[in-house]
Amino acid sequence: MKVYPECCPCMIQRALLFCRKKDERTKYEVAKAVCKLFSKEFSGLKTTEMAYLRNKAIEKIIKDRDPMRDLKKDSFNVALRLYPLLERYISITKNQKERFRKALMVALAGNIIEFGAMNHKVNLKKLEDEIFSVVEGKLAIDDVDRIYGKVKNSREILYVTDNAAELVFDKIFINELKNYSGVFVSPLSRPVQDDAWMDDVKKLGIDCEIIPRGNFLGIWFEKCTPEFLEKYKEVDLVIAKGMGCYETLVDYPKKAKGRVALLMKAKCIPVATNAGVPLGATVAKMM
Repeated sequence: MKVYPECCPCMIQRALLFCRKKDERTKYEVAKAVCKLFSKEFSGLKTTEMAYLRNKAIEKIIKDRDPMRDLKKDSFNVALRLYPLLERYISITKNQKERFRKALMVALAGNIIEFGAMNHKVNLKKLEDEIFSVVEGKLAIDDVDRIYGKVKNSREILYVTDNAAELVFDKIFINELKNYSGVFVSPLSRPVQDDAWMDDVKKLGIDCEIIPRGNFLGIWFEKCTPEFLEKYKEVDLVIAKGMGCYETLVDYPKKAKGRVALLMKAKCIPVATNAGVPLGATVAKMM
């Protein structure tokens, strides 16, 4: 996805989030490095390419590949406390199709747990209310029936993760998907921002084979691991979570069409504009 003017302050805000516990001198250094990068590259790169270069520049300054570990840990713990409640919410539903939809909506609702987006704030103290407002709300794009039909006819599904704490809600949907198909889970190969990586999946005990995809946001095919690329071609359906996946896949329509189910909340103006939905809208779309 192309960079919009609104991406600039958002990317700088997230940059400062990475160094929020550092001294003022380090914050100045990070701000200058990011602004210098943007002055050279801002209008010539895609959003995820710019984020990748920004993150690399910041890592060199702060010497930390996981600067959001504390926020991820706190949100993970809050999400875990909701897991039994949401598991019961799904299990009491006997109708197969209805249970599938509820499980999908729980996973989609988990996409609200993201830190640093300019137009989005998550309140961990009110996470249960925020999750159920999505679960019981309306979708701006509702392809759930199409996704359900695709799942029922799939032998293998590749589940591409987004944010770390979101995995707690993904686990509920993944367990439902396993009633229909074999499921492979694809997190990042190492920590990046507040996204889920291999250790997060292992820690949560998601019982699926892990297919690491690389060290970038979304699905950036030129940088994906060979293991991911092979599995992407093999499976019948890819379920992709979050704005990063949208921002990358929208540039590969032939690779995504009819094969990818995108679940996301449009948490920023550029993504909402590009996707043609209101800011804050939730989307379950067959691409």
